[in-house]
Amino acid sequence: YDDSRGEEDPYAISADTTTSTAGSTMDEGEPRPTSPVATVEEEAEPELSPAEKAELALNEPDAILEPGCLTNVNELLKALDGNVGGQKAIQSLVAGYHGQTAICGLLGLWLAELKSSSTSKKQSNFISAADTVRTIAENVVNTIAKEKFTKAGGDSILSLSKAEVAFLEEMFESNRWRKLLIDLSATHKDSALLMYCLQKISKRGHHREIAKRINQSDYFGVFNSMLAAELTVVGKLAVGGNGESGAKSDDGSTGIDSILADLKRTCSSTSYTYLYAIEVLNDLVHKVKTKKMPDGPKTAGLLRAVRKWDRLREELEDLMMNPPAAGGASKLNPLARKRRVDVALNVSDLYQRQRRRLDPTSDAYTSGDGSRFRRKSPNDLLRDTLDTAVVSLLKNHSLGIQVDKQLADDLLKVAYGGSSDIIGDVLIANPSAIKALLENLFRPGSKRNRNLEVKQKCARLIALAVLASERSVKVASSGDESSSEKRDDPEDQLRKALEKGSQICEQVENMVTFTVTESASDKDTASPGRYLSFLCMEYTPVAQGVILWATELASGDEFASSAAYPTLSPSLMSLARIVSIHHPFTRPAVLKLALTFLSHSNSDLSYETMQDIKEQCLRLFLWLATQGQGLPVFSAIAEKLRQGGVIDAALLRYFIGGILDVIGPPVSIPFVKVLGMMFTTKACVDALNSTFFDAKKKVLLSELIGDFEDAVMENEKQSPRAAADDVALVANLRSMYGSKKRAS
Repeated sequence: YDDSRGEEDPYAISADTTTSTAGSTMDEGEPRPTSPVATVEEEAEPELSPAEKAELALNEPDAILEPGCLTNVNELLKALDGNVGGQKAIQSLVAGYHGQTAICGLLGLWLAELKSSSTSKKQSNFISAADTVRTIAENVVNTIAKEKFTKAGGDSILSLSKAEVAFLEEMFESNRWRKLLIDLSATHKDSALLMYCLQKISKRGHHREIAKRINQSDYFGVFNSMLAAELTVVGKLAVGGNGESGAKSDDGSTGIDSILADLKRTCSSTSYTYLYAIEVLNDLVHKVKTKKMPDGPKTAGLLRAVRKWDRLREELEDLMMNPPAAGGASKLNPLARKRRVDVALNVSDLYQRQRRRLDPTSDAYTSGDGSRFRRKSPNDLLRDTLDTAVVSLLKNHSLGIQVDKQLADDLLKVAYGGSSDIIGDVLIANPSAIKALLENLFRPGSKRNRNLEVKQKCARLIALAVLASERSVKVASSGDESSSEKRDDPEDQLRKALEKGSQICEQVENMVTFTVTESASDKDTASPGRYLSFLCMEYTPVAQGVILWATELASGDEFASSAAYPTLSPSLMSLARIVSIHHPFTRPAVLKLALTFLSHSNSDLSYETMQDIKEQCLRLFLWLATQGQGLPVFSAIAEKLRQGGVIDAALLRYFIGGILDVIGPPVSIPFVKVLGMMFTTKACVDALNSTFFDAKKKVLLSELIGDFEDAVMENEKQSPRAAADDVALVANLRSMYGSKKRAS
């Protein structure tokens, strides 16, 4: 044996030695040592035949994906009988088809080939199919990544060289990979890698993507960047721009409502994000209002932005105190809800300015604990009482407590000691308080306040707020309060109208139906429906209260199954339409009411009766769409279609036919996005491609798709990158419904 083996047992078999005796250092004639281990003589491996090689190749995993698969099959068929060889080849290929890596690799090559091809009309169907398959593959990859990701494994990427982590930069540029990284960061908050990725995504301006998928309160730097960018977008949209220069978005500008929804949810998610957002908004509004600016279009545009910021602040306060039942109130225990209300009220000016009211001319005095204070004037004490009463009103309303006589007296105490104008000014500065007073007057059923004296005082408080609002608008427009039109005791008129409106709503609840007309007057006191129509047309606060009452009545569990439902519903929707005609700012509330009716179902009613109610509801949608509510209407309908079970095919064809009758070019990109997403829902595709859809309507639909193409092509010239998704959407619509140019 070789000396290099040292003191090893010469009879042991090592992993380094083969079972063959070839290559041994022993002479051929020297006898071999005996061993308890049997020696194995090397046998030369017989060379495989081509058929055997082909069979072994076909037995490999995923052999069907290999380039030489057909060659191996042919070889097997030549060597064996056709039936035997074919059967064996099929069995081998089927048994070995299980490797996911090769399948994903081939799929990736196919998708890359389809994606790199041009976007001509002939290839648009292939691209649409490729996007569908890509989405399926993306979901598989996302699921695996979410299951397998670990903090240690992810953070180890940060120790790699800059060249090795260059793939992260490519992921940041893809909206699909960004979504995965954002979702992972929501579940792995302590990962340094994902924190780094989130900051990089934020710096690239994709704040809206982050806001839609995670709670940014855990990442204050990201939240601060998002708030600054989105407030800029809101301001630009208010002025009339598209807002895209303020923040990049793959979705484009789809209207201010879609931006505000995520912004409000994020800002009100925690106490400190709410405090920070309110302080930023207050600072923005204060700087603009205190700055001297020359008259001109720039100043007018900036003031419109300020009004949007101010309205956003009010909505944040209301959302903090009254979270929506779908995502907030139902999940909060009473203690957590009370804490949110306390935070919102302590941050508000109602509480803070009480601490700032000091009389510098009064003598200082020392309290019992040694601290020094300054006495407040009697006027300041009255205002403190009013502010405290408004705080109590908001807190009680948030917790579901009705207004009582003591609280109503505290709210009106300033009027007893001096001018009542200050009450209206405080109320219009806190719209949530006015809403609370309206609900005390108009809430249906057991929620209505039954105390007549309290209802009269609530009506008077609302009247003071309305007068203060009218006064401030006229002063702002003319600069002189004395120029405002004087009415005979307007406060008393408004108070009586509110009381009468509340009384009629209570009376109508017990009726089967009521008459609604636009030709009603103050002389129609004998008919509750006609007189309520007059009050709604004449007095805005009554109209708001009636819509609030109708929405809550229709949302009740028992309304849709009541005996009065088939006759009372048409009257309520007709009244809502009259309100939306005379009071434009009530249209979002009317849309909410219409969505409530659309969701109703009653198995006890006949199919024709329910169809008639739903058709009237859809006509109300069409009316709102022609009055500036197109984007909210179509977004809401698209969401209902995705949920399914609300609108059947016949109703959908009725609604789409009405849309095609009232829509014409030119169309905006946000309109293309919203309506296009509705047209791509499965319910729409099935309903509009059926033989029951009128042929003339199909022509109008294809012409509308042609208008979409023109709008997208024009937008693509200005911003090709932003229009990529729009081009894909229109290509998808064209493959579904066709496209046709309108006759000139």
